[in-house]
This record gives sequence, structure tokens and C-alpha cells, in this order.
Amino acid sequence: MSNDIFKKASRLNEILLEQLGKAAEMQMNAFQRYSEMALGQAKKASEVRDLDGFQSLASEQSETLKALNDQFTADMKAWQDYSSEARNKISCA
Repeated sequence: MSNDIFKKASRLNEILLEQLGKAAEMQMNAFQRYSEMALGQAKKASEVRDLDGFQSLASEQSETLKALNDQFTADMKAWQDYSSEARNKISCA
């Protein structure tokens, strides 16, 4: 019995560490994507030198916001999938 409890605790710890690694990777990837997007926008804004450049930047913003919204939606779906997977793995441990 004692050995059985040790095996279950060990398996639970293994699952928790695996899930923690996945969560950290997801967060780092999301941070990288969003920071690259923000830096790209800042670079484009810093390159504006006249009214035409400003108008061009402003017109690109709707595309950028759509891309940001799509990425955010995909990230939320990935987090929901991760949560379901983690919950299932932990409940089966």
C-alpha cells in the first residue's frame, strides 16, 4: 500500500512538472509574439516622417488589430485546450 501511494504521488509530480513546462513554454511563445508585434508597430511609427506616412500607418492599424485579435483568440483556445488536457491528466493520475 505504501509503495502504491508513492507511485501515485510520483506520477502526479511528473504530470504537474510536465504541465508546468507546457504552460511556461506557451507563455514565453505568447510573450515573444506580442512583443515582436509591439516592436514592429513602434518601429513603423518611428519611421513616419510626413502625413502620407501617418495615413499609411493608420490604415495598416486595422489589419494589425485584426491579426492581434486572431492571435489572441488562438492563444485563448490553446490555453483552454491546455487546461482541459491538464485537468484530464491530473484526474487520471
